[in-house]
Amino acid sequence: MTEPPPHPHHQRTTPEQHAQRKAHHFHRFLHRHVHRRLWRFSAIALKTLQLLGDAVLGIGVLWSLGLCIYQPIALLPLGLILLLMAVLRQRGWHGHLRLWVFLSVAVSITTFTLLPNPQPSEWETPWAKTPEFHLDGNLLTITNLRDFRYRTPDDYDVHYRTETYDLSTITGADFAECYWDGHVAICHTMLSFTFADGRHLVVSGETRLPKGVEQNAVGGLYKQYGIAYLFGTEEDIFALRTNYRHEDLHLYPMNITPQQARGLLLRMVSIAEEAHREHTPYNTLTNNCSSGIVNSFVPPGRSLPWKYRYLPVHNGSIAGILFRHGALQSGSAATMDELRRRNYLGYDIAPGEPEHYSQAIRDKIRQQNAEQQPPAEVSAAATSPGS
Repeated sequence: MTEPPPHPHHQRTTPEQHAQRKAHHFHRFLHRHVHRRLWRFSAIALKTLQLLGDAVLGIGVLWSLGLCIYQPIALLPLGLILLLMAVLRQRGWHGHLRLWVFLSVAVSITTFTLLPNPQPSEWETPWAKTPEFHLDGNLLTITNLRDFRYRTPDDYDVHYRTETYDLSTITGADFAECYWDGHVAICHTMLSFTFADGRHLVVSGETRLPKGVEQNAVGGLYKQYGIAYLFGTEEDIFALRTNYRHEDLHLYPMNITPQQARGLLLRMVSIAEEAHREHTPYNTLTNNCSSGIVNSFVPPGRSLPWKYRYLPVHNGSIAGILFRHGALQSGSAATMDELRRRNYLGYDIAPGEPEHYSQAIRDKIRQQNAEQQPPAEVSAAATSPGS
């Protein structure tokens, strides 16, 4: 009697067959799990990219509509695109909607790039003149240095001066931030340079408005305004804000050497000259009132780090960043909020006595810092040699 043949599953396998079987199971596992997940991930990634692309195109469409409103000449090339689309559709070629949207946005960007920088026949009075500079060794002569005298924010005497500053006598610089209407994320920023003879030179980057034009943030995206770097006195540029507009101005002495302050001032002079020479347009996002000041903090030959490129857009955080990097004299203030309270100027400083304004604001800052110093530090300061 013959024995039945062994069941196939009970047959002995060779090492080669065992390896083939393991490889087969592994490929089935890859196909069922890994490959499917990769395909699913790829589909999600492509869909996400598509949505992002559509979002960018949507922003581009909104920006293009604004361009047509503030620069009507942009309607001409967009009209040609629409005419081309109509002709091609009549001939049976429709094309994808995204392609036409992309072409329209690209044409709008090109049109915006080709638009001339603003050069109106007349500017509003506060920015009618921009400073002119002459550097002879250490002597910096500034013509059209602004020194207005105010009765109200809109009623003032126009006065410009010519002053010469010896850069070898510069003793330091202050960073100023000015808030209004309760805003804390957005502010106006300025610099003030101190000289050994007691003079103070303010630099303020400001929107330069054509005559009869009012400023708004959206219009600032479309070459509607210029940008002017005013050089003037604290009795004009600071007092306008503290005594007449009643804005919240904070003044922080910077932790820099006289040589660094000199370099900072010369970089601001260079930025101001370029803005005047090129008729640089104001831009709400890329070239606003704080852009020049932020760029002046970067030494020549170096570029601003990417994480700070759009810092001027939320310029209310500039002082906090300077504080964290040790660029502001903070004394015993442990936080930026505390330093901001100590260096707040308030309103109506030395009213009717503009010649005492600069001394008055610094006396107030010293008094506020002394009042908020820990008792031990006050005692040490009182008993220190030369006090």
